[in-house]
Amino acid sequence: MVSPELSGKEQRARRSRWQKLSRKSYFGGKLSTKNLVRLCKENASEQRTLIVHTEDVDYREFFPNSFLVSKAQQKGCDLLVDKYYHLDTIESESYDIVLCTGLLEHIPDPERLLADIKRILKPGGKLVISASAVFSFHEGPDNFFHFTPFAFRLMFKDWSKIVELRGASQPFETIGILMQRILLQCDVFPLARPFIEIMARCARFFDVFVTEQFDTTWKYSDDHKIDSMMPSNIQAVIIK
Repeated sequence: MVSPELSGKEQRARRSRWQKLSRKSYFGGKLSTKNLVRLCKENASEQRTLIVHTEDVDYREFFPNSFLVSKAQQKGCDLLVDKYYHLDTIESESYDIVLCTGLLEHIPDPERLLADIKRILKPGGKLVISASAVFSFHEGPDNFFHFTPFAFRLMFKDWSKIVELRGASQPFETIGILMQRILLQCDVFPLARPFIEIMARCARFFDVFVTEQFDTTWKYSDDHKIDSMMPSNIQAVIIK
């Protein structure tokens, strides 16, 4: 007869196996990463660059003369800061470029961070930034804001110029990204997971059928056209 203790161990082992299957990924890589790689490739530079927060992409490949600031001790980190990225110790007007991705939504006072970045940039310096728009809640409880292009125009109204402002993904691509986030952040019935992964990776192909996009409903006019009405992230390049 199986002892109660052994039975309990077997039950825990079974739960553990089920949990692993409920979280198993069959295809590696985040769908949203390629959009960050594209942003980095387009703005690659050998100028002195401050990288504020880094995930998913090896930014040094595109910005070899860079200084990495992070809240986490990691390989290549040059300056360790608190989780809200207070940059007081960095000298004013000391960098040509600041790259900041996947961070602004995790700062309770984003205008403070942007003021710090503006102080750090040289006159005419460039900020390359990406922040969550239509995206899952993540890194809770420190996930305070998601942004729109209209919010970016408001936040950067006192900067010299917005060179680029766009959605990081097209609407069906965003649906694929969100489906993948469900698999990343939820326990899902194991037999369903591979099918959902396949659908997530195929969703973007439907974007070829989208001919025009608008920022509101029932106002299909030229002044309401938009590059992406449902992007996972907002990306921008702004001049100080």
